[in-house]
Amino acid sequence: MDGREGLLRSVSRSFYLSLRFLPSPMRGPVSLGYLLARFSDTLADAPGLPEDERLGLLDDFRLVISGERDRLLGDPASLAGRLAHPGEQALVSRADELVAAYRAQDPVLRELLAEVLQTILEGQVWDLTAFASGPAACAGTGDLLLYTHRVAGCVGEFWTKTAFATLEEGFADPDKFSSMLARGARLGQALQLVNILRDLREDFARGRCYLPVDELRAAGWDGAGLPSSAMVEPVFQRWLWLCRDFLEKAETYTKAVREPRVRFCTRLPMRLAEKTTRLLDEAGAERVLRERIKIPRSAVWRSALWSALC
Repeated sequence: MDGREGLLRSVSRSFYLSLRFLPSPMRGPVSLGYLLARFSDTLADAPGLPEDERLGLLDDFRLVISGERDRLLGDPASLAGRLAHPGEQALVSRADELVAAYRAQDPVLRELLAEVLQTILEGQVWDLTAFASGPAACAGTGDLLLYTHRVAGCVGEFWTKTAFATLEEGFADPDKFSSMLARGARLGQALQLVNILRDLREDFARGRCYLPVDELRAAGWDGAGLPSSAMVEPVFQRWLWLCRDFLEKAETYTKAVREPRVRFCTRLPMRLAEKTTRLLDEAGAERVLRERIKIPRSAVWRSALWSALC
C-alpha cells in the first residue's frame, strides 16, 4: 500500500482491522478510497473554520477529484496544525501524496474512486448546510435514506464494484452483480443508520437531529427546540427496526461472496452493527440521549472470530 498502512491504522481502528485482510488487488484501491474520504470528512469537520471556508475546501477537493484542477489549493500543513488528532494531522499533511496515488490508479479503478468520492462529497456538503433553518434537516424518510446513501450506501456499491473489478469471478458470481450492488448499498446505509441512532446524544448537543421531521411531528413535536426523548422513542424504534431489516438482507450479500477474506471483511462490520442495534434496543431512546452506548472491545474480537469462522 505504498507506506499508507500506518496512516490508515492511525485514523481508523475498526475499519483497519478488517481492511488489512483484503486480497492485495482490492486492498489498495479500497484503502486509498477510505483515506481520501476520511480526508474530505476532516475538511468538513475542521475546527475553527467558518462554514463557507470548509465548503470552499470541499469544493476544491471535488475539482481535484473530477480532474478540473491539478492539485489542492493552499497549504495542507497549515490546516493540519489546527487539528488535535495526530492521525488526522498526518492525513491532511499527506493530502498531495494521496491525490497523486489517486491519479496513478488504473483508469477503471480511478473512475470508481471518483464516483464514490463525488457522492460522499455531496453528502458532506448537505450535512454542512442542511441545519441552517432548524435542528431537524430531513423532512421525511426519503431525505434520510438519501443522506445515508450519499455518505455510506455508495461505499457499499463502491466495495462491490471494486471487488468485481479486481477479483472478478473470484469475488462472486457475475450474474449476481445487480442484486449484490443493491444489497451492498443497503448494508452501507444500515451501518450509517447505526451511527445516527447511536450518536443521538452527541448530535443533540450540537443542536442537530437527523430523524425525519414528519415522524417527529406525528409523535408530538411542535418544531420548537429539540424533541423530547418521549417524542424521539417511536421514531427511534422505527429506524432501529429498518436498520435491522437492512442488516438481515445483507446476510444474503455475505453468503454470495466467494473470497473468504472479503467475506470476513464484509461480515465483521455487519456483525458489530448487529450487536450495536441490540444494545440500542435494550437502552431505548431515553438512555441513548443520556449516555454513549457502545460494544466492549472484547465483543469486537469475538465478532472478528465469528466473522472468520462462519
